Amino acid sequence: MDRVLGLLADALIVVVAIVVLGVIGIRYTSFFGTPADFRTPGDQAVGEQLDSVVVGVDFGAGAKTLVMALDSDCVFCQQSMPFYRRLLEADRADTQIVVATSPDDSAIIDYLSTERVNPDTVVFVEPGTLPVPGTPTLLSVDNQGLITHAWVGLLDDYREAEVISSLFG
Repeated sequence: MDRVLGLLADALIVVVAIVVLGVIGIRYTSFFGTPADFRTPGDQAVGEQLDSVVVGVDFGAGAKTLVMALDSDCVFCQQSMPFYRRLLEADRADTQIVVATSPDDSAIIDYLSTERVNPDTVVFVEPGTLPVPGTPTLLSVDNQGLITHAWVGLLDDYREAEVISSLFG
């Protein structure tokens, strides 16, 4: 009897695992589209107009601007540093890269230098100035200050490729 109950319990665990994996898998199948088809926390920022005076960035200085909202204490920002280095090392002749952080983050300049992440500009903006739900958030902005793309959090390989394609493709 104990053996039968044990087998039933094992079977139930397997069925639950299959259902959970199936639900996760469905989200990423071609039937429902790619992960880019799903709204992310940064999507509400797309289409917003940034004021270059308020943000402290001349968006007309290039065809595109990547605004990276970072914080030196943010774990996901720290884990993203290798990707940010790759972005800065890319051939980006007409794309400026700006780091935006809170005025309270006095360690950001030293932190970026230590991480060998040297953006074109670092701006200190009051919370709420940028439409970001948290850090890290990447905003692709056109030369008129219009947000065209947004990515929030630690990015997987798919999202990193999306950022690169959006900025340099």
